Formats: sequence, C-alpha cells, structure tokens
Amino acid sequence: MVLPRKLSVEIYRAQEGGFWAKVRGLPGCNTQGDDFIDLIAMINDAVFTYFDVPQKMRSALGYYVPQLPEEMRKKIEADARHTKIEEVVRRIIKMRKTLEFSNAGLS
Repeated sequence: MVLPRKLSVEIYRAQEGGFWAKVRGLPGCNTQGDDFIDLIAMINDAVFTYFDVPQKMRSALGYYVPQLPEEMRKKIEADARHTKIEEVVRRIIKMRKTLEFSNAGLS
C-alpha cells in the first residue's frame, strides 16, 4: 500500500454548521467536521479508511496537515492572534477553496 504524499482537498462550510471536505483524486472520499481542527482529523481518517489502513498502523504512517503559502500562513497566524479560529478558516476558504495537505510523517 502506498499512501499519497500530498492531497488536494476542497473545503466548504456546511449549511448546518461546521465544515465538509472532498479529497480530490480519491472518488467518494468526503468527510465533515464540527470545526476546522476536527475536519483535519476527519480528513486523515477518511484517507486512511479509503486505503483500508488498519487502525493499529495509522499512527506510524504520519498525519496529513494543510500546507499554506508562506504569505498566507503569516497573515493567518497574525489574524489568529486577534480572531477566533472560525474567522481564520472563513478567510482560508474565501481566499483559496482547495488546500494542499502533506503527510508530515512520510519522507
């Protein structure tokens, strides 16, 4: 089994609250989360489930995290000091609908 090093993930705000995401290139690999942090965990779970990775092996395979351009990351970090995470995520979605996720544990 070979997991992708990078994922392209479309993120949307759910009408009922929270967020939902679609992993591009993995048909049917969609998930949702109550907040952005929860969504990241659920994206990881959805990808590992998609590739049928046993639960006991998942921690050894790393964790996908969003990769942002340096300029956007600095702006979001500065904004995060003054706003709630929901506002920061709203800006991410507004600026860029698709985020790249890299697996921090894969080399």
